[in-house]
Amino acid sequence: MRVELIYTPGCHRYRSVLNKLETVIAEERLPIPVHVIESDLRSTECPASPTIRIDGHEIGASSAPCMDSLRDVLWRRWKELTELPLFTS
Repeated sequence: MRVELIYTPGCHRYRSVLNKLETVIAEERLPIPVHVIESDLRSTECPASPTIRIDGHEIGASSAPCMDSLRDVLWRRWKELTELPLFTS
């Protein structure tokens, strides 16, 4: 599972989002690193900075995503990846 936090140069809000993201991951004890990526776009071209992507899918363009929604999305995706069916047809 790949978790990315993408921000634009000059965006200082990403630090609080990164803190929330790392807190949720630690609280849920998920072995997931967060890849912090600086976008090559300026903040005027990408006003939704920062953005969180999980496995290539954007989950939040908000500058302050709710910790409960982060927890739900991360846990749901982790569960999908780690629960294997006992039988395959």
